[in-house]
Amino acid sequence: MKYKAILWLVPVIVLVGCTSADNSSSSDPSQLDTTLPSDGDNGEIAAPNCDNGPGVRNCLLPFPSNRLTIADASTETGLRVSIPADAAPVNIDGVAMDLSDQNRADGFSPSSFIVFAADGVDLELSGVPGADDIGKSVDGSSPIVLEDATSGEAWPYWAELDIQSGLVTIRPAKLLTEGHTYRITIGDLVDAEDSPIEVAETSWEFTIASGNSLASRLLSMLDDSYQQLGDSSPLFTVDEVTTSDGVRTIDGTFEIFNFLSNDGSPGGRLILDDAGTPQVNSATPFYNAKYRCVIPDVVAAPVPTVVYGHGLLGSRNEVNFFGAIAAQGSAAACATDWLGMSSEDLGNVAEILGDMGRFGEQADRMLQGQVAFQMLGRLVNQGFISDAAFRDSSDAPILATNKAVFVGNSQGGILGGAATAVSTEWHRAVLGVPGVNYSLLLPRSSDWPQF
Repeated sequence: MKYKAILWLVPVIVLVGCTSADNSSSSDPSQLDTTLPSDGDNGEIAAPNCDNGPGVRNCLLPFPSNRLTIADASTETGLRVSIPADAAPVNIDGVAMDLSDQNRADGFSPSSFIVFAADGVDLELSGVPGADDIGKSVDGSSPIVLEDATSGEAWPYWAELDIQSGLVTIRPAKLLTEGHTYRITIGDLVDAEDSPIEVAETSWEFTIASGNSLASRLLSMLDDSYQQLGDSSPLFTVDEVTTSDGVRTIDGTFEIFNFLSNDGSPGGRLILDDAGTPQVNSATPFYNAKYRCVIPDVVAAPVPTVVYGHGLLGSRNEVNFFGAIAAQGSAAACATDWLGMSSEDLGNVAEILGDMGRFGEQADRMLQGQVAFQMLGRLVNQGFISDAAFRDSSDAPILATNKAVFVGNSQGGILGGAATAVSTEWHRAVLGVPGVNYSLLLPRSSDWPQF
């Protein structure tokens, strides 16, 4: 299937580039040469194009690259991603991917990995560091150099061959810095017979998006939610309470503001004003997110509560794992679903894999999921204790006020990193086996074959 060639695009929506035409050595992104060639004799500036032909291999390699940006004085980086339509991957039905979301960004993802073609290359014989020798990437001995063109700092990475495509992937060993420009230089590479490998582009630059470009939508959604809540907590229901072996399991729902174009279920897109700021859906302003808590039935004193983030396309029910801890009377745990990446999203995810232009449906609902986790944090910190289900037989609160901590595993470790970065509800977090980011985790996951 043709769409298999684009599966690696799923986790990193702005991680797209094209063959570079800019070998500038400028260390100041505002001084980068973003002048584009004139279009014929009319003197107009041409947009980025796919001179080498349409399609992923012809036009999107190497990536990311400032080859696919234009100058834009209105952005913080002075650039705007501008991927031509001819570069869009095409699915099995010939439907090209909609690149509107990528092209609104003022740079590429801080989680970008770099991809280029070097057919037949033997990375080990070429002296390119793997995951077990990252230090070699910054000591001057590797033929491939990744550096922060803004600061001049050599950037740590490791390299590997993508099993499906045979392309070289350079994976930065730490997140790239927002707003900075990076330069990658490809030196001498060889094949298994120690013969030289020809690489189409040996040096190019790419700029990382600004924090505002990356996070403004989520931060706006959180600001709006908290402003409307004030000092109160979201409304919630207690639908079922069961007690077994000293542990109370509580299921219910809680209201979060709905910024999606539908009722908040899979398939909606953010409602945006003219400035691109998310707006609450006036027709369906609330979405009832589901929660599950496992708490001690008896405590000597109110206990802290874990806000738990579940694994890949799982559900809040994974919080049952904490039942053994709750039974000891030392802690409680509550979870909600990672909207956009939960079991109830599976059907929509399957459809998106066949039409990657719809990936925005998943990404937008994932932002709703981030809002849900913060609202759950507010509830475990102060809201739940108003209900008898969260109080003991003497009507004393079981959950300690303002003692939420976060724990997430696998996908919960990835999305939990984002949730913790923006959270005012907790200040301590444990991110277990995350493989941050998705582009690193998914191909190494036992779930990858079905994707």
